[in-house]
Amino acid sequence: MSNTRTLPLRDIAKPGRFGADKGLPGVEISIQHPLSLVMVIARKNKSKTTQQKLDSLIAATVMWAGPDQWLVQAIDREVGALLTELERKLGDMASVVDQSHGRVVINVGGIRARDVLGKGTPVDLHGDVFPVGKSALTQMAHVGVHITRTGQNEFTLSVFRGFAESFWEWLCTSAAEFGYQVR
Repeated sequence: MSNTRTLPLRDIAKPGRFGADKGLPGVEISIQHPLSLVMVIARKNKSKTTQQKLDSLIAATVMWAGPDQWLVQAIDREVGALLTELERKLGDMASVVDQSHGRVVINVGGIRARDVLGKGTPVDLHGDVFPVGKSALTQMAHVGVHITRTGQNEFTLSVFRGFAESFWEWLCTSAAEFGYQVR
């Protein structure tokens, strides 16, 4: 693993205002960077104890990623530090794999964020069904996406790096009718 972190999509995710230009932008899009991201998979009969250990993490976000699986995310950590912390904390109760260089995490927010994301997923993103903190695995634009609601009108999307450019283009095209701001 490289010790340097390059900004994913740096050549196409240019800051600015795009799409419909009447009023405030309905959507804001940004890439989380630098970011540490680790997949945790509990071993047989270790799910509950793994979850308890993950719940005690400080300065990291734990998101459901499937049965007995979680994505753990931390901002502003040294390369590999989150992986090392989780390996120590979880020992042999879970497998941990660094995903920091393999995924791109995109924040999508704004009053029309749910409308944009709803164009690409069958997941009901309404707050009554998909509250803050809830995660789902889905597909958008034929790309596998891990989505987490992080606020009333805010979502975090994790996609595999190899699909990130195609996904970014779909996201921007879908947001254009509402106007969007890239930060």
